[in-house]
Amino acid sequence: MANPVAITGLGVVGATGIGVPAMDAAIAAGRDGVGPLTLWQSSLSFPVGQLRDELPANGDRPLSRSDLMALAAAREAVAQAKLADITHGGAIMGQSVCGTLTSEAVYIGARERAKAGVKRRDFAGLLVHEGANTLDALAREFGLCGPTYNVMTACSSAANAIGLAGETILSGRCPVMLAGGADSLSAIAFNGFCSLKVVSPDGPRPFDVNRQGMMVGEGAGVLVLESAEHAKARGAKVLAWLVGWGHSCDAHHLTAPHPEGKGAIAAMRQALERAGLSPGEIGYINAHGTATRDNDSTEAQAINTVFGDKVPVSSTKRFFGHTLAAAGGIEAAVCVRALQTGVLPANLGVRDPEPGIEVLRENRQAQVKHALSNSFGFGGNNAALVFTRNE
Repeated sequence: MANPVAITGLGVVGATGIGVPAMDAAIAAGRDGVGPLTLWQSSLSFPVGQLRDELPANGDRPLSRSDLMALAAAREAVAQAKLADITHGGAIMGQSVCGTLTSEAVYIGARERAKAGVKRRDFAGLLVHEGANTLDALAREFGLCGPTYNVMTACSSAANAIGLAGETILSGRCPVMLAGGADSLSAIAFNGFCSLKVVSPDGPRPFDVNRQGMMVGEGAGVLVLESAEHAKARGAKVLAWLVGWGHSCDAHHLTAPHPEGKGAIAAMRQALERAGLSPGEIGYINAHGTATRDNDSTEAQAINTVFGDKVPVSSTKRFFGHTLAAAGGIEAAVCVRALQTGVLPANLGVRDPEPGIEVLRENRQAQVKHALSNSFGFGGNNAALVFTRNE
């Protein structure tokens, strides 16, 4: 396959904990991330995929929870890649919620002070609302002088960021990039999904015919990507290769996917074509699999159209919840670890699998050479990534 991009570092933060080892342990044990919401008081009792560990502090600079999760994941990825100097590198991050959790606290505080007759307002917390604040934090942390920008295509943001980072490297603009996504829980996002009546009362059961809905989550997933030449020149250990990516838009509906999965099919086929692979060469698919009625049936139909029913498929949303713009970054790390360890993760929660695809009901030992990851977002924004084991 032409011009693969080296993956030399992984960083993950989420409901499984901080770090890739915590993720690996949760997947090996089949331990889900379903738990109560404790970040704020809510009258809604739906479970969430919340990070329970304490995030490392970051000095005196104001940072949002999303920023802190992105930094924690990026530090892990850069440390694994053994990049002593990344000042010539850049970053592309997918985000949607950004610093909304902090902005909500600022708004509530201002409202309470107004009720109490306090005229002075303190809006300093709003400085961390924008997604650009995360990029600023990454640039400061690692001295990045290369291109840095955000991607906001809802729940396909991180996967699109990874694909665009691959394009940036192959174009010769930058030899090394940080790419992925980060999003924290927030009341607006949580209440919004609850109001759409797509949240499950007992956690998600992706690709189960009796599924009841999704679980909102939070986290960050960051990859270190390098050109093959850059990785070889510094003697880097290549964890896996990013070999294909596809991007598409349904142009169908604000929230619902195209009923025939046309955009999803287009993204997967584009990723395969870019990788120079046939559908039969893919050994594992990490599905978007949100456990909502429309998403899972449409995605299953799209996977069946491209691959038939012979490729093992799992959604890891019950481990992490739906981490929105971070999902593609976390699930890219899941795919890379599956290629490295030979453990294909189980689709937790499934009892009666959706027909038309092979749903993994438990972890499977399998030496897979190529894996594909799907990420689909509101507005019909679709992304697919193909990864190849390093041999």
